[in-house]
Amino acid sequence: MAKLKADRIGQSDLLEYLNAYSDFSFELAVLKMLRESGLNCEHGGLYEDAVTKKSREFDIRSITAIQRHRVRLAIECKNIRENFPILISCVPRHEQESYHQVALVTEPESRGSFVSLTIHQSRAKTLSIIGEHSMYKRGEPVGKSTVQVGRAVDGSISANDSELYEKWGQCLSSAADLVERVYWDDDDGNDKQDVYQSMVIPFVVVPNDRLSIVLYDEDGNRVSDPESSNRCSCFIDKDYEMGTKLAGTRMWLSHVEIVTLDGMRSFVQRYLSSEKAICQLFPKEGINAALQRAAETKT
Repeated sequence: MAKLKADRIGQSDLLEYLNAYSDFSFELAVLKMLRESGLNCEHGGLYEDAVTKKSREFDIRSITAIQRHRVRLAIECKNIRENFPILISCVPRHEQESYHQVALVTEPESRGSFVSLTIHQSRAKTLSIIGEHSMYKRGEPVGKSTVQVGRAVDGSISANDSELYEKWGQCLSSAADLVERVYWDDDDGNDKQDVYQSMVIPFVVVPNDRLSIVLYDEDGNRVSDPESSNRCSCFIDKDYEMGTKLAGTRMWLSHVEIVTLDGMRSFVQRYLSSEKAICQLFPKEGINAALQRAAETKT
């Protein structure tokens, strides 16, 4: 923390903070946009961190439920200032990075049997949607390094990733709790064997005109100048436990989305605005191919 002046803070100082620096005011702007876009949101709630077991507060969570599709968003907001914007270094996405996972969730046939539920059967099966069917295409730019860049008072360039990394970590911790919720989709007491298709996507949202990307080739040569962007998907390849430990089901989140306010709005319109839109995240051909791969693996 920077050393503070001894001068008393007055109303003008508080107003300057609220008008230019407050994360909360930006958080409310993101929340307003999401609700106006038709998303069902939670704001500022608590959850238990899966690692530390301590209570933590999330910024925003959203669930879009259309037919039997469920998409949960873990959203953290950071009011990045114009004198300290984000620069993300990208390379072409490798084949192994071109995937996203969905969960197929249903009640086991032996409903009500605690032993069967916790040991013999899991409520969820996770599938990797790969290649051309994935929302993350091979060869597209994927973020590998993030940094905020500014200029120090002496004129030198100053760069670090601590502020963004903190939000990134909060976002992934919140996502872990949402993965747990996915496991209990379809737990509505009905007898029918509906299959729910669910996924979780983590987001960090920053103000417009605060995000730039620069492209490198696979040999490490820079092939572009920095250019403004509204969205960059950064590869994380992180897995989370679903349900009970005995169930043994895990979900992998392949990317975290770093977006501006406009980028968040565009994502919602593209993927969450209708049944047709949301089906892009659950492509029938991709799911069938994943089920076929799973069947071949068993044999």
